[in-house]
Amino acid sequence: MEARAARGALAGPLRALCILSCLLGRAATAPSPIIKFPGDVAPKTDKELAVQYLNTFYGCPKESCNLFVLKDTLKKMQKFFGLPQTGELDQSTIETMRKPRCGNPDVANYNFFPRKPKWDKNQISYRIIGYTPDLDPETVDDAFARAFRVWSDVTPLRFSRIHDGEADIMINFGRWEHGDGYPFDGKDGLLAHAFAPGTGVGGDSHFDDDELWTLGEGQVVRVKYGNADGEYCKFPFLFNGKEYTSCTDTGRSDGFLWCSTTYNFEKDGKYGFCPHEALFTMGGNADGQPCKFPFRFQGTSYDGCTTEGRTDGYRWCGTTEDYDRDKKYGFCPETAMSTVGGNSEGSPCVFPFTFLGNKYESCTSAGRSDGKMWCATTASYDDDRKWGFCPDQGYSLFLVAAHEFGHAMGLEHSEDPGALMAPIYTYTKNFRLSHDDIKGIQELYGASPDTDTDAGTGPTPTLGPVTPEICKQDIVFDGIAQIRGEIFFFKDRFIWRTVTPRDKPMGPLLVATFWPELPEKIDAVYEAPQEEKAVFFAENKKTYIFAGDKFW
Repeated sequence: MEARAARGALAGPLRALCILSCLLGRAATAPSPIIKFPGDVAPKTDKELAVQYLNTFYGCPKESCNLFVLKDTLKKMQKFFGLPQTGELDQSTIETMRKPRCGNPDVANYNFFPRKPKWDKNQISYRIIGYTPDLDPETVDDAFARAFRVWSDVTPLRFSRIHDGEADIMINFGRWEHGDGYPFDGKDGLLAHAFAPGTGVGGDSHFDDDELWTLGEGQVVRVKYGNADGEYCKFPFLFNGKEYTSCTDTGRSDGFLWCSTTYNFEKDGKYGFCPHEALFTMGGNADGQPCKFPFRFQGTSYDGCTTEGRTDGYRWCGTTEDYDRDKKYGFCPETAMSTVGGNSEGSPCVFPFTFLGNKYESCTSAGRSDGKMWCATTASYDDDRKWGFCPDQGYSLFLVAAHEFGHAMGLEHSEDPGALMAPIYTYTKNFRLSHDDIKGIQELYGASPDTDTDAGTGPTPTLGPVTPEICKQDIVFDGIAQIRGEIFFFKDRFIWRTVTPRDKPMGPLLVATFWPELPEKIDAVYEAPQEEKAVFFAENKKTYIFAGDKFW
């Protein structure tokens, strides 16, 4: 056991040294100059961010949010998130403000939650008005159904879907200003919002379609045709001895993107075509017929999907050669490398592309100061200046929907960082509704009649995981380390942090808000301060190395 532990302890530093030497080798290359990308939103200053954040989520009046009022409101925000109540815009406060989150306020806002409302019935209807092009309709339907089931499993509430007319909860996707007076803000930032139970917009739930909607672990690609129609791409997959992490046209002469639906295509031969407008369209009135290029719209000929004629930014095409004559159209599906944000309205990456005279075969962060990966959507960024961000892990539609439907049932935000109803988005692979969430929803609607409880006089069994309290129970920590001048205490998926051992640690906070790539449990952690790296040894026998925003 000791020998194995010693080998494990040596493996991390040796691997870190190897990686460091590789990075130093790459650093010899001259860095790309930082440029202003057309259509890119300029980042807010810390003060601008704070004023907007405190106005939106804590009611600080935008016109009179002066330094005195700002300081007082800032302390309320810091208290809500378990941060030191300094009233100052320190690093941990700014980091919290920049995290993706729900658009509902953290304190009482009577536009969203007038007088603690709840539904006066247990049979609730919902209707899905629109879909995101990021996922196929069946996956969206399933994500929403599972999100409702999160709440029906622990209450008497029962949810039924209708396809026409007015439902109690109307669900839709939108961008920026989308008709309810509470605009979204582009990629990241605000993910979604929902209104409390009631008539009119009551219960309605809206999702920002400038986000990449997934199931939390990257793009979900459902194939068409081939010999695995309707199945999902398996990434990575093996083809001709090479691993592919996205759809490819390798091996084809027609340019269509495809993927394997099992890991080993050479062994299993299962494949399908990735979504593309030349194969099919979504919605519209053409019953899924593919785009017809070129097509004519208002006297102009189009060779590709367009957003012309629309105010919502969705890409569409004609499915006959003359839309003006036939009025047949459909929406273009997101392809496997569709971009997010930028100025290309979701058009896919084009590889290779030229940027500042250099050729790129994959996504790059060249030209950017924030490290975000991007690509050109034509063969030459230098000529066309068309670009977008490359798809990342995206946001779990199921988890965000379950949170928003909690609001639609009457729940406000929770201060418990382990709760589903906490305002900041954190991906959890093996999701369980927390004790705090269950207690909140059952205070409104009671327990599920299907829940088994003991008939004895003992206490009611605790449902769901309870967030640990460091001062009220004995905790054996999984790891303790000093990282970037702070002391971190790790226990399961939670951390506590402090600058000095004499102070009470701040927390609990979710590990995933700092290191989202880590599994739920680690065995040990240490920092290599000279290299500014944090090294984690996980229960799954893997080693994770972090340096700033980089991860190996």
